Amino acid sequence: MWRMAPIQVVLTPSYGLIYYEMGILRSGIFGGFRKKTGPIIGRRGRGMNIITGLHHPSTTEPTKKQGDAKEKFTLLTSFLNIIPDLVNMGFKHYAKNKRPLNLAYSYNYENAFVVEGDHFLINYPKIMYSRGHIETPDGAGVVLESSLVVSEGSSIVSETRSIRFSWSPQNQSVYCQYTDLGTFLVFNPAKDKAVVEVNAIARYSLEYSVELPLDFEGDTVHCYMSFASANGKFRGDSVYVGVVVS
Repeated sequence: MWRMAPIQVVLTPSYGLIYYEMGILRSGIFGGFRKKTGPIIGRRGRGMNIITGLHHPSTTEPTKKQGDAKEKFTLLTSFLNIIPDLVNMGFKHYAKNKRPLNLAYSYNYENAFVVEGDHFLINYPKIMYSRGHIETPDGAGVVLESSLVVSEGSSIVSETRSIRFSWSPQNQSVYCQYTDLGTFLVFNPAKDKAVVEVNAIARYSLEYSVELPLDFEGDTVHCYMSFASANGKFRGDSVYVGVVVS
């Protein structure tokens, strides 16, 4: 690995020397470099060597349009970053040379928000974490279930709460097989937490229960599901199944 020597030395009034941080050449003098050298920054992105100048904070007050775009960016990326594994699987087929997370952001951006007063909120029924050709479930629904558990040899009673997903039988086709595997997402916006079950059960089972954490009690949760082929090569669109107060 080649290393560039400092390219500039500045003599300060106190006659001390200031050395700029070294950039690192990983492929000799004809390759790209990483990190900062003087006012130039090198990085690797999308299979290319990219050189940019130093970024300087703007002193101009952002316009409303710029402020809205920043608020939307923060909301949508915060949601997608909570479920990165789902997004990476769900958008991988369409990603090509792009990051699946970036593609999911672009796809969801137009429909992902509702306006409340002067602010934006996530439009949960419109968000999708997966896209593909595998058939979506027919007649999907969710209900909250609870049960009491008594510890063996004890009078201590605890309550477990779960979301039961259900869906209807469907005729088999190329993109709809009894062996397709269901993935389930329960998202809690109050806690910024998600419960995810990937490839949890076959389509022919027609129902599946996702157990909720104890601290979800009383919170509103949003529920989604999708199917993928049994071999994992093909995925389907995710669908919003409903909202439940847990």
